[in-house]
Amino acid sequence: MRRLLCAAVVLSACAPSEKSGAPGGPARKYAGTWDGRSYRSASDTGIPFRIVTAVAQDGSLRGTMTYTSLTAPPVPVRAREVSDTVVVSELGPYHSLSANADVVTTTTGKVRGDSLNGTFEMRPAGGGNPIMSGNFRSKRVTP
Repeated sequence: MRRLLCAAVVLSACAPSEKSGAPGGPARKYAGTWDGRSYRSASDTGIPFRIVTAVAQDGSLRGTMTYTSLTAPPVPVRAREVSDTVVVSELGPYHSLSANADVVTTTTGKVRGDSLNGTFEMRPAGGGNPIMSGNFRSKRVTP
């Protein structure tokens, strides 16, 4: 009986899990609701957006982005790299009204206090050279 119990404990410890410790990892730092603006140039007034993200059961950071000044469907957001110092996310594919094309956007951001700021690069959804790039600034609305 002891041997069976020990085997069960060892197997459960070695088996793939739902990463129950993952929500305490670096992804948690980036989860929440962020309101911000993206800028293509220094003179640009910016396009307002809202990103809502959460840590999924598998430990990944996922969510949606909506444009707060436009009527458009929500854009899926998936974090591709998450650390204590940076988050790299992929948005889309979606139809960009400003580029008038189906695109995928990659963002690289850093958190400082309640701000998440960084850069973005937009490419055609089928791949290819960047068609737009710029900066974004956002503030946490809710954790």
